[in-house]
Amino acid sequence: MRNKIVIGVVAVVAVLVIAFLAGETISPRDLTRSALLETFVRIQLYARQSNSVPPSLDVLPRRAGYANRTTDGWQRPLHYELSSNDILRLTSRGRDGQPGGQGDDADISMAFHARKPDGSLWITSEQWLVEAEIRDKNPGP
Repeated sequence: MRNKIVIGVVAVVAVLVIAFLAGETISPRDLTRSALLETFVRIQLYARQSNSVPPSLDVLPRRAGYANRTTDGWQRPLHYELSSNDILRLTSRGRDGQPGGQGDDADISMAFHARKPDGSLWITSEQWLVEAEIRDKNPGP
């Protein structure tokens, strides 16, 4: 299953490279979505190495051949939050850098459960990115 996650990330990167080579610019929103996913992969790598949730994005391992970005498409740092109920959330505040907004100013966010209901670390599971995502009821554009 880890291979499926790696293949998925590689596919996203390949699409972005093809779009770039075709002369199309990659929108800041698409760059942000890619940075969110890549950062969650690095969060999982950290958790698997240390058997704990990272305290910040600064401690994440670097991946050879990847951008290793923790900034959004507007070059602002991603907001990293671990809630009291063990939900990991990464958020970009959009083009304007402010919470909320519409269109390109709207927040872009992804969240995953870090622990299973039994208290064990879900983040270290091979299936974490597939099984533990929290779908927002109002995901926006």
